[in-house]
Amino acid sequence: MLGQIRVEFIFGIIIFALVMFFIVTQTNTLFSSLLTDSRSDALKAKALDAIKILVEDKGDPPSWNDTPSSTKRVGLAEQPYFLSKSKVLTLNSNCTITADIYKNLLWNFDLKAYRLKVYNSTHQLLFCGYDSLEPVNVMETRYVYIDGGYGRITLEMW
Repeated sequence: MLGQIRVEFIFGIIIFALVMFFIVTQTNTLFSSLLTDSRSDALKAKALDAIKILVEDKGDPPSWNDTPSSTKRVGLAEQPYFLSKSKVLTLNSNCTITADIYKNLLWNFDLKAYRLKVYNSTHQLLFCGYDSLEPVNVMETRYVYIDGGYGRITLEMW
């Protein structure tokens, strides 16, 4: 009887292999979703900080639209949630990826892949960032007062 394997032993090995396969696939699924959630949470925190500064802060110096190259902190507000149209237009005209002014104005937010849009009641005043085919992971929108009416500012990140 040496060299023979019992049927119960083979079934035991098969069941053990199936259980191990199930445990490994469930663990892999769990950790991949946790990684995605943590990345999304980090982007959300960065977007909230950036949009809060943009809509509530005057910037440093407060009149940075006159001399954008000396700006230390970008803030589009004259007062919280009341945006300065001149600052928005200045940012729009200096928001190219290759311009040196871009690094001075938005580089401090460290947004990487983003799209920033500002609308007044009738049309778009600002488009800054990238157009991408990737789906947006985080989108933060704030409704503001601009140019004598209501508008909105949207920050999308991926």
